[in-house]
Amino acid sequence: MQFLEVDGSQGEGGGQILRTALAFSVIKGRPVRVSKVRAGREVPGLRRQHVSALKILAEIFDGELTGAVEGSSQVSFSPGRMKLRRLSVDMGTAASITLVLQAVIPAAAISGSSVSFDLRGGTDVPWSPTFDYFGTVVRRSYAAIGMEFEAKALRRGYYPRGGGQVTASVRPSEGIRHLDLITPPMAHDVRVWSRCGRLPSHVVERQMAAAVSTLKAAGYNPSETEATSDDADSPGSSVLVSSLGGGEFLGSDSLGKKGVPAEEVGRTAAESLVAAISSGATLDSNLADMILPLLSLADSPSRAKVPEVTPHLETSLAIAKQFTSCSYRQTRAGRCWVVEVIPTQAD
Repeated sequence: MQFLEVDGSQGEGGGQILRTALAFSVIKGRPVRVSKVRAGREVPGLRRQHVSALKILAEIFDGELTGAVEGSSQVSFSPGRMKLRRLSVDMGTAASITLVLQAVIPAAAISGSSVSFDLRGGTDVPWSPTFDYFGTVVRRSYAAIGMEFEAKALRRGYYPRGGGQVTASVRPSEGIRHLDLITPPMAHDVRVWSRCGRLPSHVVERQMAAAVSTLKAAGYNPSETEATSDDADSPGSSVLVSSLGGGEFLGSDSLGKKGVPAEEVGRTAAESLVAAISSGATLDSNLADMILPLLSLADSPSRAKVPEVTPHLETSLAIAKQFTSCSYRQTRAGRCWVVEVIPTQAD
């Protein structure tokens, strides 16, 4: 079968193009060649988490893979039949575990595969979803469209040494269900998680207190809070604030950074969630580019409200259209945008 050619420099030109193309390649059984990989980034080419995702998919589905080395600007992937049902991978340093799962989980689930992973790397690192965001916000939204997985962090991994340990298992999907998230709920079930590793325990408490204070000032009293301080190979921290269920999937995470007060970390996450709720959105901007492209595989059109149409989202939808011939449109609706995804069979 002829390779589907994907331009990795289009749109925002980042790794999301590769992750989306890989997932759809497996799902549709279509060989893909991605050129100009991450051409829009300061350091272009494949990074370690991209190489790991490629090799995991190739191992599981007995695929043919070329160009899968760090720094490569072009990669070709031809998926085969499922070969493995359990895989252990140590990515070294702080390569993002959640970005690997973002590519692998839809590919495995929608292709009807049951698979388990043991992964070592970074759980809460820059430029990727924190583990709490992935394990709660992403997991709940994936389940809503018919993809179920479980993931547990046995150890947190922060930049630069990583050392995080995650186990994950994916169940076969019986098909992608459409979403109709147009009416935000009247009440919001807001929750807060604060984590830190290899730092004084007061850091995690200060992060939490700032997030809760910011939420309460905006009129949202968290129904659940959780703060944990654990050992880690590198010091680090994170905060997740979310509002899930009742017709919305909203989350906002923030990472601690040397020189940034713990209070600012918690406040940043809370302010972002408050802004998303206030806009009338039903999917947060980061989740939108993960889940809306997959709705091109549903049996009927989907709709959701997002705070903004990001370059990530536009690029991911464009890749989905290459594989599925779906159509999509976005319309301004007050302070947010309504995004509609229309699968080919629903035209």
